[in-house]
This record gives sequence, structure tokens and C-alpha cells, in this order.
Amino acid sequence: MLQFVWLGQKQCKKGETLETDRKKVIEKLLGNKKLNIVKGDDKEFEYNRIEFGIPNLDKLTGGGIPKKRMTLIYGPTNVGKSYLASQICANVQREGGLAAWIDTELSWDSNWMSKCGLDVGEMLLSQPHNGEQAFETITEMMQSGVDVIVLDSIAGLVPAQNLEEDFSFNPMAWQARFVNSSLPKVMNSLRQGSAFIAINQVRSSIGPVALANMPGGLAQGFFAHFLLEVKRSGWLNSPEDKTQKVGFDMEVRLRKTKVGGSNWSSAIVPFRVDGGIDVIESYMRDGITQGIIKKAGTWYTFGDDKAQGMNGLKELIVSRPELLAQLKNDVT
Repeated sequence: MLQFVWLGQKQCKKGETLETDRKKVIEKLLGNKKLNIVKGDDKEFEYNRIEFGIPNLDKLTGGGIPKKRMTLIYGPTNVGKSYLASQICANVQREGGLAAWIDTELSWDSNWMSKCGLDVGEMLLSQPHNGEQAFETITEMMQSGVDVIVLDSIAGLVPAQNLEEDFSFNPMAWQARFVNSSLPKVMNSLRQGSAFIAINQVRSSIGPVALANMPGGLAQGFFAHFLLEVKRSGWLNSPEDKTQKVGFDMEVRLRKTKVGGSNWSSAIVPFRVDGGIDVIESYMRDGITQGIIKKAGTWYTFGDDKAQGMNGLKELIVSRPELLAQLKNDVT
């Protein structure tokens, strides 16, 4: 709500009140077409979300990744950052929307992305020659109405000038300056309705570096509305061979939010290399934590059904679709 200090001191004309005077000021400002002023409840501030389709993560983020906003997913190498972004793109496609991927690292793999659930034939892909072209493409996509745009990654953004110089050319903080000056230009196009997801990696450092030692400087953290930190919190072993690793527990922490969700909370989901995030096991873990599934030693009881070990419980739930439906309904 607009507040003007002088309103409380102004003498009202006969028959007028401060309330009517305030309304006149608001109408005058709203009617000035030279000013970009609207009311705080205007529909242009409304936004939708894109779900992960993974219960723990959707709960953590308040329903998924927000549109009209920038989300930064960051963490060490090989912890599933690109996979999480691919799930958002896949869900957009299932709803009939359009998804795009800006591949600055030249790492796009159609076969892997197909396994992640993407319809690669309907996916827009760009491998820009330099950082300027990357941001120009992103801006054009936003203005064209693309539903979600993934930048993979900020670390791969290189200004054209750096590419034209010899290999020894290395000016101070070149990437941070480039990202800091370019992001504001991109952010202005977010109002068109796109969800913008940027991926970045945590690096080692010989000195203090901004925002968890990530390339690109402080600007990315200032402009992002969502900061999701991804890391590995434990390994998943094969039930047949306990020494063989088949995946890991992926921990996702919401480090910053301007659009709801459980700020500074985290969710842990099982990620299997050959099958992505195990949604059924994620529901099972929630059921155990919430007391819906009872555990006694190695035995698990769900309603009137009993199974030994997590693998036995999963086999039971997979073989009985009604049990999975009941578990999804009971887990909050």
C-alpha cells in the first residue's frame, strides 16, 4: 500500500476526508501512463508453479518451481542437479508446455535425457558460441512464451571478448562482471511467464569466493528467487551385493526463497543411477517417518500387510497398486 507522510498533516477540503483524498492520489498515479504503477494485487503478479512430481521436493518448495521467477540449483559435481532440472522440463511437456535447454557446457545427451523422461524431439536446445548469445537466446525464448528455460550452466558462460583473446588472457573477475551486468537484462523478460532455472557448480578455491565458491560472483544469488542446494548425503547399495553402489541419497536444501516453501529446510530423496529418483521408496520413507508404516526390527507393517526389509516392502507395494494409492493418500 502506498503511504505518504504528508497525508496525515494535510488539511482536507470541506466535505472531504483523508480517505477520499487518499483515493484521489491513488487514482491520479494509476492514471499516469508514463509511470509503471499498478496495485499490489494486480493479476500481473500472479504466478504458477511447475511440480517436480516428487512428493518430498514439491512439499519443500511449496508446490514446485515458480514461473516468472529465477531458480538457482547448485552443488558439487555429479549430485543430480541437471536431473532435477530435467524433471521440471518433463512435467512441463506432459502438460503440453514447451521446454528449452541452454547447453553452455556442450554436454547434452539425447539418450540420457530420454531416460530421464524428456521428449527430446519436442525439446528446444541451444549450444551458444558465447555468453552474450546465451543470454540473447534466453531473452528471446522468454518473450516467445517458452514455459521453462534451463541454463546449464552459469560456469560455462564465457564472454565473446575472452574467446577472441589468446589463452593467457585472464582479466580480474571477468565472469562475475559479465554475469552481474547480464542478469538484470534477462530478469526483465521474466514477467512474460517463463520459469528460468540456472545450474551452477561448487568449486574449490584458494581464497574467499562469493556464494559457496561458485563461478559467476554474487549477482546470481541476489537475483535468484529460489536457491536450491543439492548434495550427496549417503550411498545406496545393491541388495544383492552390499559393496556395489547403485545410487545415493540426494539432499536438496532450500537456501533462499521469495515465493514460499520451507525456507532453510531440506528433503532427502533416493536417487538410483539406472532409474532416477525412486518415488515409491520416497513415499515409503515418508510413511515410516510419519508412523503410517510401522517398523519392528527388519519387519515393516502397513495396515494389515507385513513385509521383511525395505526391498520386501517395496515388492509388496509394487505388486499391489491399491497399497501404493493408499500410501500416497495417507502421506502428508
